[in-house]
Amino acid sequence: MRIPRCSWLGLLVLAACQKKDIVAPVPTGPVTQAEVNKWVLDSMRYYYLWNDGLPGKADTTLSPLNWFATLRRSDDPFSLLYNSTDPSTLQRYFLYTYGIDFSVISWPAAPGGALGVIKQVVPGGAAAMAGLQRGQMFTHINGTALTTSNAAALSDAWLGGTQVTLKRADSTTVDVYLAGNYEYPVYHTLLQSGGKKVGYVFYDAFNDDLNNSLVATFSDLKTAGVQELVLDLRYNTGGSLSAAAVLTALIAPNVNANTNFLQLSGNGHLGTRSSSFANIMAYPERGQAPVFSNVQPAQLALPRVFILTTHKTISAAELTINCLKAYTQVIQIGETTYGKDKAAIVITDQRSVKRLNWVLEPLTYRLLNAKGSGGYTAGIAPQYVLDEMGSLPLRAFGDPADPLLAKALGLISGNGRSGSPATPQGPPAIYTPSAPHTQLIVPAREH
Repeated sequence: MRIPRCSWLGLLVLAACQKKDIVAPVPTGPVTQAEVNKWVLDSMRYYYLWNDGLPGKADTTLSPLNWFATLRRSDDPFSLLYNSTDPSTLQRYFLYTYGIDFSVISWPAAPGGALGVIKQVVPGGAAAMAGLQRGQMFTHINGTALTTSNAAALSDAWLGGTQVTLKRADSTTVDVYLAGNYEYPVYHTLLQSGGKKVGYVFYDAFNDDLNNSLVATFSDLKTAGVQELVLDLRYNTGGSLSAAAVLTALIAPNVNANTNFLQLSGNGHLGTRSSSFANIMAYPERGQAPVFSNVQPAQLALPRVFILTTHKTISAAELTINCLKAYTQVIQIGETTYGKDKAAIVITDQRSVKRLNWVLEPLTYRLLNAKGSGGYTAGIAPQYVLDEMGSLPLRAFGDPADPLLAKALGLISGNGRSGSPATPQGPPAIYTPSAPHTQLIVPAREH
């Protein structure tokens, strides 16, 4: 759920975002497809990053979703349109329904030649309650052996249902039931490497509800006297811009409330502007706004940070990596990130008499760090390329034997090689569920 950041009341009505006192007549009667499509086009023409070339008149013959698809650029998979009252327009994700994430890999020794590898199990979630753990493997879904050709169909059927029976590689079976939304808590532990105290933090999503927990985590690490930090963002698919500012401020040296956090570069209407840590923190997507003075005592102010990534490191996670580079040395280990370097705004109908239940999230800004660096649509490449699937079974988060963490600890101790190592690649993934689409939203005060 997101807090609406901007309203659009019809043709040329931009009162909330342009701060113009323009009043448009409120339509009457039933909401029509033409009214929705016109609202979508008017919004896109002003806010969409690639607004040049959009038509001047709405096509009223298409459904809103089909109309929106014609407006969105072919290389833009991120802009969204959905009906907040129609569940069929919303996508489901394994992590938020069953509390699990996995990949299906080719494994000739398995009964069907394929194997499900569990990557994440959310503490307290449905999968965890059923006894599943990261690193476990399964060979069957609802009694059918996984193969290279049926993995996607079996997984999709599982996601669309309310219960699944998995047969694990040890031949035991387990039933998992659909439960509800889950958020992975902030996890941290203390390690030693080369005589240094090392803090390890696993952070799954930039969730404003976790800001206090994040600050408390870094306060614990600071009290423990950590000298190095390993930040695990391997499955972090993004989230709140405010939370990204909090995490960056907790790590980077020489930053204060008024230090520039990032630059936002929009279309010809919106232009380019810089925004400080305090400005971004002041507008969380939900909950109480974090205050820089509360973050400051927990700042580690490190000269370098090790960050673990995969292709599921997306959006706000990538922004954090890029923004940290303006202030400290970032040593990245793992795989190239996804490559989402743009942010959206949320446009809803906020009139006193609400007519439209649609929510529009068009990509609106390119994201640059304080030095003006960005442009990572192809992803952010690591200095040290490692595939966690090259060493099975997967280890628990924070286990020094985990290959990504082991590489960081080796570099800290001086035993890691300076060049990018030749490491074993894991078995090819046949199927990996879609990552939760966590849109990076720019607060209304910033546009």
